[in-house]
Amino acid sequence: MRSLDLRGLNCPEPAIYFYREFGKLDLGETLEALMDSEACAYTAAELVNRSGLGAASVLELKKGLYRVSAVRLSGPRAFRRPL
Repeated sequence: MRSLDLRGLNCPEPAIYFYREFGKLDLGETLEALMDSEACAYTAAELVNRSGLGAASVLELKKGLYRVSAVRLSGPRAFRRPL
């Protein structure tokens, strides 16, 4: 499992960085990230889910702190898909 701390970055940076790191995962690997922007957390999860290459979810740990989790389910490693 890979972990990222993306707190303190301005949206959309956390979502883009999360999606790019997700693209580097091997099948079955998991990526988790902490974000302090609700909009970016849900955007990151949506990017993964819409890609068709994995499944992602968002959990609000406390007010203003979100954990985004994604698992790679299919597709080539290090895919390149425009945002």
